[in-house]
Amino acid sequence: MIVRSAKLSHKNKVSEGLERFSNIKIVGYHFEDEKYLEEDYDTFIWTKEILEPSEIKTWEETILKEMEKGKNIYNMARLYRIADNHRLVFTAEEYGIEYFDSSDPQAFQRYIYYAKLGLEKIRGKVITVMGTGRKSGKFTTSLILKRELGRYFEVGGVGTEPHSKLCNMEEMVIPQVIPLCHVASTIFGAIKKVDLKDKDVILVSSQTGIFSDPLEVGTGRGGGVVSLSILYGSKPDYIILASNTLNVEEIERHIKVLEMLSNKKVIGITINGRRFKNLGENYREILDKISKRLNIPVVDVVKRTYLEEFIDEYICNIL
Repeated sequence: MIVRSAKLSHKNKVSEGLERFSNIKIVGYHFEDEKYLEEDYDTFIWTKEILEPSEIKTWEETILKEMEKGKNIYNMARLYRIADNHRLVFTAEEYGIEYFDSSDPQAFQRYIYYAKLGLEKIRGKVITVMGTGRKSGKFTTSLILKRELGRYFEVGGVGTEPHSKLCNMEEMVIPQVIPLCHVASTIFGAIKKVDLKDKDVILVSSQTGIFSDPLEVGTGRGGGVVSLSILYGSKPDYIILASNTLNVEEIERHIKVLEMLSNKKVIGITINGRRFKNLGENYREILDKISKRLNIPVVDVVKRTYLEEFIDEYICNIL
């Protein structure tokens, strides 16, 4: 599906990613403003992944009305798929609508062949971006590193966010909806598929964090189970830890476990600086202290604090 212009359902972290990293013209937000009434668009994008029970009917009715307007649909809801809803499928056929569900429980079938190829060899270096939890900047880190490293290398990406494909990641796997026994091999297969495009570096974005609660019943988040599956499946050469905290003990706890489980080094820490806007001039000093304490580069990829040094003087030398 080609998306040139879109109305989004919600203003959230997904929409922020689309605004910053996609080439889509965004005309407005269905539940936020009325700007979209002034401009045409070809696609309606449902951007909310986790739905409360009270939102399911709203999801269906909103998409139905957009189909009746002749708009294509890109659906990011994790546990609710258009392909499983007979009413929406029938309406799409009636109005000649294209639709895409980012969550695909059968995605593993597309990557079995590539996973078997990968067992022979992955030529490119794999960097997996893990996180200390939600909103730690994992996907943002992956996309910014993909862009920055692209100045020196051929860089590919495997995204695990529902808007990965819209943000120029070569492959997208939503692991939470895939049968658990296939998650790791599906991630690995997606990496090999990117590797076949002669990429020097392959970035893999993770989900939540290894200590995240896996028992959020009914949300489809998966917590630490999914995070660990991505770590194992990506078989990284290097790991970068995206952090939503400045607590050095908490960061160190994640580093120790990640390195123990993977037998690979965490080569850098990226901080989600938007959570610490009130620190002002003290922010850089805090990053320096964490870096010195852990003997590892600490950067803010959004504010570009130490980013150029990290890329030019550190990662490029490793690769």
